[in-house]
Amino acid sequence: MLNFDNVTIESARYSWLGRKKWSPILSDINLTLRRGEVVALVGGSGEGKSLLLQSALALLPQNLRKRGDICLNGDVLNTQQCQKLRGNTLCYVPQGVSSLNPLLNVGTQLSRSLHLSGSHTCALALEQQIKHYQLQADVLLKYPRQLSGGMAKRVLACNAALGGAHYILADEITAWLDEPLACQLLQQLRDLSAQGASVLWVTHDLSLAVRFADRIVALNEGRVSDDITVSDLKNGLGSPTLQKHWLAQPEHHPLFPHTAADNFTAGKMRRV
Repeated sequence: MLNFDNVTIESARYSWLGRKKWSPILSDINLTLRRGEVVALVGGSGEGKSLLLQSALALLPQNLRKRGDICLNGDVLNTQQCQKLRGNTLCYVPQGVSSLNPLLNVGTQLSRSLHLSGSHTCALALEQQIKHYQLQADVLLKYPRQLSGGMAKRVLACNAALGGAHYILADEITAWLDEPLACQLLQQLRDLSAQGASVLWVTHDLSLAVRFADRIVALNEGRVSDDITVSDLKNGLGSPTLQKHWLAQPEHHPLFPHTAADNFTAGKMRRV
């Protein structure tokens, strides 16, 4: 179980005379991620969702600091322990595809990630994993500049799965993807959670969050405003702000009786 206990993230601000003052971006964040659970972290732009994920991996920029504790199975993690757990126990799927090394092909990057995580997978298993994410085997020979945005996103998700991480911290993995492809990628995250992995997923898309997450945590003005199950949200619970956002989704409008996610799920059931 991964816990954020009273986590506060502050930004350094400097006056004309060079004096440093710390201003909070996030305050007193309490969040629990249980094994096999998919939690969607939602909120407006600039709320600090990505920073919360980065704090668990000791990846915050130098002008930011964290107060509070990150705990794994009841043990408080220090900075060195967070760094040591990267890629094996804790895996980060970044928002930007620019995180792929432009000088290395995809196969080399995936193999390097496997080596750093301590996993040992043969080339054939690597190709099978790539195909699981609807990518052709020849993508292993391609460089990031040769990938579309959707392909790069799937490579990053594949990278997270290969290391066998127990906790996947996914930052806006569906950004820039059309809905069918986004649903496909999220279903693969659900498959990982069914195998025991836990997923903390940052998103602006409440509609997708309701379809694929078990629980929704909402940030508002730097604090947790909601921490509820999807069923509770559907039953009218949660803060007025979150309910207003939920009721504004297309599925509540008569012009949009069916969604791409419904079609994706129905197609999957027919194939089975």
